[in-house]
Amino acid sequence: MSATLLAACGEATQASDATPIESADLQRRKYKETVATILADERAAFEVFFGPEADTWATLEGISGAVQQAIEFRDIMRDAQARAAELEAPTLGTLFHGTFLEHFDRFVGDAEVIRDAVSAGQAEKALATYQRLRRGAFERLDFLSDRLALIDG
Repeated sequence: MSATLLAACGEATQASDATPIESADLQRRKYKETVATILADERAAFEVFFGPEADTWATLEGISGAVQQAIEFRDIMRDAQARAAELEAPTLGTLFHGTFLEHFDRFVGDAEVIRDAVSAGQAEKALATYQRLRRGAFERLDFLSDRLALIDG
């Protein structure tokens, strides 16, 4: 009976030892899936904000009419930022997570600069901000997508 009890305890210990590993794998997988969804949402927002009408908005006259688009872009980025901030990075994803979070302020802030500059009649400032934002947007997504794959080690 003692042997049976010890064997059962040993098996229970082994099962509990395996649980943290499975939990870490599950956490990492869920994290990656959530980040991939956020990046896909960002890409969709970028394609709208920097897509078909981007050449129109990349003019002084065009950017003056893009206030609503800047507000919508900012709101999407704020939502993505909030979802990203709620995530708990897995052990192998700590550096990635910091990089992931650091650019949201830029996108949200730049969208607000565009909105405020247009409202203040400063089309040149709005245009310069839009063009700078446009240059780095897709490269950031590609960089983050590549780095996300490295979280598995």
